[in-house]
Amino acid sequence: MQSPSPDNQSPAAVVLAAGLSSRMGKFKPLLLLGGQSVLARVVGLLRQGGAAPVLVVLGHRAAELEPVVRSLGAVPVINPDYEQGMFSSLRTGLAALPPDCPAFFLLPVDIPLVRTHTLTRLRAAWEQGLGPVLHPTFQGQWGHPPLIAAELAPAIMAYDGTGGLRGFWESRPELAREVPVADRFVLRDQDHPQDYEELTAALDGYQIPDQDECLALLEEVLELGPELVAHCRLVGRMAQALARAAQTKGAALNPRLALAGGLLHDVAKGQPDHPAAGAALLREMGFATVAPLAARHADIELTPGAPLSEAELVHLADKLVKDERRVSLSRRFGITQERKGRTPEARAAIQRRWDLARRIAERVEAVLGESLEACLSREGLGREDEAT
Repeated sequence: MQSPSPDNQSPAAVVLAAGLSSRMGKFKPLLLLGGQSVLARVVGLLRQGGAAPVLVVLGHRAAELEPVVRSLGAVPVINPDYEQGMFSSLRTGLAALPPDCPAFFLLPVDIPLVRTHTLTRLRAAWEQGLGPVLHPTFQGQWGHPPLIAAELAPAIMAYDGTGGLRGFWESRPELAREVPVADRFVLRDQDHPQDYEELTAALDGYQIPDQDECLALLEEVLELGPELVAHCRLVGRMAQALARAAQTKGAALNPRLALAGGLLHDVAKGQPDHPAAGAALLREMGFATVAPLAARHADIELTPGAPLSEAELVHLADKLVKDERRVSLSRRFGITQERKGRTPEARAAIQRRWDLARRIAERVEAVLGESLEACLSREGLGREDEAT
């Protein structure tokens, strides 16, 4: 089968919400997650991702859910045979797709925290004609929702259901294309109460990608070079170590945010005004909490009397790493003066940034009650050059 031709039609979406929720012990579509139902979150995600219409396949407690689905701007589709299993609900949903539908997302209702940028990335790959079935992948594993050519619906509906939809994919391996995403939630469902508790906890800091998501973004989505990724890894480790140490002294800092900021500070390296470009990219991806750290890593304005911030730690850590090596501030800025200080104006600008980094280092040391080097050396992050 040929890849689909790009067009401007929006994909539809099929949400599977007909099950009994027997393993959960509570009715999954109506569980609250971040102040709204799981069903509302899933429908909202798909609509925000540009899917239209959103079809929600109902079975168990369908009469109760049908008005809820309509209130969300989605279309209820009833599967009278829902007790026969999920594949019967899939057939019901596919049979209800509009005739002019070019493609559809497929998402079980119990996978509610997929990031919007995952859908955006899948749509971009579709519009490029990458393939008839696009699977989002995280750390090499297929996740949800796949984006599937509507022309495959008859073949899927005719399949005997052995092994579910995965069985169909295994019978037609030539169809699948993989789209790496920086989204751990494509793999996270909620079948059991513990899963629900973990996803509820994950909402706190949802806008901060974890380390694996950061590395997936750098290495698989953006495909940045290994030298730059190594630099970002070291900056992230240092910012996180400083945040943890300062936190033990009472500073209100988030080590996870410091790590993400360090890992992603150079996410747009090579672009004009890469700090601003990186911040814009992160906001677009839904990582708004991290965006200011990328924006301020090259230059930062200190507010008198303000507490130490994660942005300062990322800024300082970046100045303590040259390429992939841990260096002192004097070594880092000495090299910069040699290479770029060709005019009085350039030398003055470099000196200003050097002075700024020293001021931040002093602020960190005041919180830690020890030298920067003592703290970092204890974390295995001692410098590789001569003492400052």
